[in-house]
Amino acid sequence: MTGAAIWVVKLGGSLWNGPALRPWLAALAAERARRIVIVPGGGPFADAVRDAQPVLGYGASAAHRMAILGMEQYGLALLDLEQALQPARTAAGITEASGTTVWLPAALSGDADVEENWDVTSDTLAAWLAERLEAERLVLVKSAPLPPGTADARALARAGVIDPVLPGHMERLSAEVRCVGRDDLPLFVAELRGGPPAGTRLWLEREREAAWPGTSSS
Repeated sequence: MTGAAIWVVKLGGSLWNGPALRPWLAALAAERARRIVIVPGGGPFADAVRDAQPVLGYGASAAHRMAILGMEQYGLALLDLEQALQPARTAAGITEASGTTVWLPAALSGDADVEENWDVTSDTLAAWLAERLEAERLVLVKSAPLPPGTADARALARAGVIDPVLPGHMERLSAEVRCVGRDDLPLFVAELRGGPPAGTRLWLEREREAAWPGTSSS
């Protein structure tokens, strides 16, 4: 896989208790033409951190680090569910792996220049990793309904589909960013085999202004 394009695929924590998770893991583990890096969501592990915070009273910074440990727990579960996946904690571990990896973020995420609050989720951490790895594509697998074609990232953030910090990080990303529905695995697999791009491409308003100078975006 030396020289293969890197795709960062964030599997939303909302998939944890549904039938879509294992087929996604199997399909991603089987990919060989691209270097796939799975970023686990927080799932029930991050939810536990959020639920306990008002009771115990720990601050935003502690909650942020605990939620990242929740992502790591979810990642360990994914590795156990699909034995063909490989763990990776560092950028070198990802690029040197012979197959699809699951990012265990506790160590490397300490370098991420992101806010430490609940606005930052695994969406933004996946974007940070995609930037760090100079990935070709960032794919966010979501349970929420998605608009067809293209969508303004800020509008999706306002709707709660992606986290509100992600659009700002997209401004420095070279990777194309797409959201794919959890039930759209057949379309995603078809794309891996040479078919059309799956899911909804995310763009920022400035992209429209650059593409059609002098026109209104309303």
